[in-house]
Amino acid sequence: MKKYLLFIIFLALGLVITPLNTFAAAKIKISQVTPKIVKQNDIKMISIKGSGFQKGAGLDLGEGITVLSANIADKKIKAQITADLDAPIGKRDVVITNPDGEKGQKKRGLLVKKCTENCEDFGPFEGNPIPIHDKNSDQYRTDCTNAACHRNKLKETSLDSSIMTFHVLKVLDPQFSKFFGKTNDKKCVYCHKDTDLVEYSAGSLRKNVDVSICYYCHTKGSVGKEFYK
Repeated sequence: MKKYLLFIIFLALGLVITPLNTFAAAKIKISQVTPKIVKQNDIKMISIKGSGFQKGAGLDLGEGITVLSANIADKKIKAQITADLDAPIGKRDVVITNPDGEKGQKKRGLLVKKCTENCEDFGPFEGNPIPIHDKNSDQYRTDCTNAACHRNKLKETSLDSSIMTFHVLKVLDPQFSKFFGKTNDKKCVYCHKDTDLVEYSAGSLRKNVDVSICYYCHTKGSVGKEFYK
């Protein structure tokens, strides 16, 4: 009888203890931050690998770095960040805080270096916009996302901060942007093919996109979600 009683007690304890372990907070581990170097005035996509990440987690990269959006999975975080022009130079900790309060950090996991290009807050472009968009012109520019032109496209955010905009993914995400060309102008011209030089007096410079371009990536079995059949 005692044996049966002990068995029932241990069984009851097992039923109580198992759910407690099941719902215990997972410990955050950060194994890798890519890239490890960010420069002042950069707008970048960084990838953080590890485990124990929860949706809605907070990402703190220290003074002068703002997280614009972040896609968070259990073992990977992909974040769109911008560094201030005066962000303190040097190594800093990468800190992740889950909604349940659990914290994890990688000490000195990110290095901020001095700005080397686009190191001024330029005003809007002034001058004739036609030749800088015309490939046949000697004034044609390939740095579409420079500070005076379309840099703010890289700071776009959506209403859901876990969903990055197409412009951001197409230019900043190395796994995605490789499908659209190696340089920024090739990535832009992939969709914005035409420059309106005459009809509307440059009022629609590369603004119109042919929706058929989207089909190839968003048909069944392609790289994106299926939107077209």
